[in-house]
Amino acid sequence: MKKKNIILAALATVVMGACNAPQGETIVIEGRLTNVPDSIVLELTEWDGNVGDRAAIDTVIDGKFRFELETKIKGVHSVSINNYSIGLDTPDFLWIEPGARIKITGDGLDYSAWKIKSNVDAQKSENRFREVTKAEHSQLYQLSSELQTMIDAFNKGERSDEEDQKVRARMKELNKLERDIRLEIHDKENALLPTMTPDEAWLARLYQLSRAGNFTNDTLKLAQAKEQYVRMDERLKATFHGQGITTYLFPFKVVKVGDMIPNLELKDLSGNTHRLQELEGKYILLDFWNSGCDPCIASFPELKSISEQMKDKVEVVSISGDGESMWRKSPAKHDITWHNWNDLNHNNGIFAHFGIRTIPHYFLISPEGKIIASEISYSKGSLFEFVKKNVK
Repeated sequence: MKKKNIILAALATVVMGACNAPQGETIVIEGRLTNVPDSIVLELTEWDGNVGDRAAIDTVIDGKFRFELETKIKGVHSVSINNYSIGLDTPDFLWIEPGARIKITGDGLDYSAWKIKSNVDAQKSENRFREVTKAEHSQLYQLSSELQTMIDAFNKGERSDEEDQKVRARMKELNKLERDIRLEIHDKENALLPTMTPDEAWLARLYQLSRAGNFTNDTLKLAQAKEQYVRMDERLKATFHGQGITTYLFPFKVVKVGDMIPNLELKDLSGNTHRLQELEGKYILLDFWNSGCDPCIASFPELKSISEQMKDKVEVVSISGDGESMWRKSPAKHDITWHNWNDLNHNNGIFAHFGIRTIPHYFLISPEGKIIASEISYSKGSLFEFVKKNVK
């Protein structure tokens, strides 16, 4: 689940690098757009696996914008450019690494027609995918702009109930159109896969195909993905998308209520190795989360209260699906004082063993190590109720 976890800052010209970034080659992204009014703020979102975080913002002046950043994320990975208040929400269509130099030119904010020049090899593949889906992405931009206009009007409360009903019907139509267009995009991109040399941009599309085949049990999609899987080298298999493809095509046996917990290695932020089995003797409240999940973050005060008030009976363990860079920020950012562990396999390690598809997802484990209950979603007070219902 990709969810952007940031809000645009006030209109100001700001260029912001990642906090405490290590010394290295600066990444520079420069843009020149015609027919764009001044004072539009653009935000650069950096993707670590399936979680996005703001990396930089800038204000368009005379059609120009510029992002400079350092990255703590290893390897080639993607960024997107957004302004949600005006409906600009690009795909992850820029690939970066230390020393990347990217130039963007275009007419207006319809990103489907932007021209991208880059010294990152994966961008060449990305540009091929963009070219064959240009019309569909232009449609998505128009839909997003129309939807945002409707949302703004709803927030202002300027329409009658009858007008609101018509708008809701139109929004439902737009959402269906968006799903249909995305399916067309995926079909066109999947058709390109056998003709291209595997790289990070190629891998991102194979990940989508494998995920869709796994979630819908579509044997044709799974067969298509497996045909391409054999073309992946070990470097690509070790990436976030590569690990995900392996998990979707060759899934683990998923544990369920009534099973014993799997014997898996997890790390804390000091680098120490842990297993859930070391906490046997108490109940374990297991929390699967990542930084892009608002309900997950909302549950943290309650998790903290449980860890403090029920410490004689219950150990709280939060399992993060974040990459290392974002995970390391979590204790200070979210006041996490209980067990905060990660296998750094995103959705492909313990997440896959527990069959996690939606977060937050909670499990209660008995003092003997047996999974005794499962709960998906969070509302205030629900975790105390969940624990008290199942703890003797």
